[in-house]
Amino acid sequence: MTQVFYEQRRAAARGTDSLAADITRHIHARQNLGSAVIICAQPIPMLSAVRKQWLRLARTVQRQRAATLNADKILKYTRSITKMQHMRFTTKSPGIYPDHDIFCVTNQLVHTIPQGCQTIYLADHLSHSMAKDLILVAPTQTLIVDYKQYSEWEKLGLLPKRSLEETLAAEWNRINAFLADQQIDSHNLHTGIMTNVTAMDIALDILLDTSHQFLELADVFQKALSHARPLRLSKPVRMQYDSVILLAHRVQALSPGEFSHRFLDSYNEDDTFFLYDNGKFASGETLRERHTRYMQHGLVRLAQALIRRYS
Repeated sequence: MTQVFYEQRRAAARGTDSLAADITRHIHARQNLGSAVIICAQPIPMLSAVRKQWLRLARTVQRQRAATLNADKILKYTRSITKMQHMRFTTKSPGIYPDHDIFCVTNQLVHTIPQGCQTIYLADHLSHSMAKDLILVAPTQTLIVDYKQYSEWEKLGLLPKRSLEETLAAEWNRINAFLADQQIDSHNLHTGIMTNVTAMDIALDILLDTSHQFLELADVFQKALSHARPLRLSKPVRMQYDSVILLAHRVQALSPGEFSHRFLDSYNEDDTFFLYDNGKFASGETLRERHTRYMQHGLVRLAQALIRRYS
């Protein structure tokens, strides 16, 4: 059975622009999941307001990129900006433009939700029959974000968004248990202010022996994290999440198989120790210097993987 979730939200202030701003921030937090549908009474004004807020948000990300010299953070922001600039908006039915990303439609088109949709924003009232139709066509794991406070979602079989957050907590416990079995404590991967480079290098050296198992767990955790967003996390929890996501990115970069930046998309903090293709690292070390340092500290697997990846 397809499982659909719901979240009841309120815009901070009244008016189309304030609602569009809230929707836009929500879409941005979930933009790597798939397309989004906004069900509203007036699609054209809503699309105009959302697009304006989207461009404003893109400029904010551009300013963040301009404010950092960290190469990996620049890459992260560049990927986000590129995706944001290529977002396609429409007021037409998904059946007409199935490859678009953001759809603003009336409640008469609830039966046309695209298969790639993972978030539906409800900015107009639905009848009970419309709500049932929407649930029937919504892809599994879809989140319905309800701004109209419809009260029947659970009676129709939907689970609240906190269920996604509970799944995330369970996956976090699983990956932490795996790390503990490898004598790795996720609390030690950061100092409370920044990432603990030495602890990360030691953890990476250990995990290169069990990279397949770790990356499988990290993939499931990242998907749970993406589906549970947006989240309110304390700084210590956010730093733990970031440290493990960053560790997964590094393990994947040094493991056999196709390399991608999928983990980097979920990483939010600065880092100073990603690996680069240009012969030097963020610290200024050459490949030979870093290899020598790893060997001197007994991080043999890491040293060997470094040579395989970058020589």
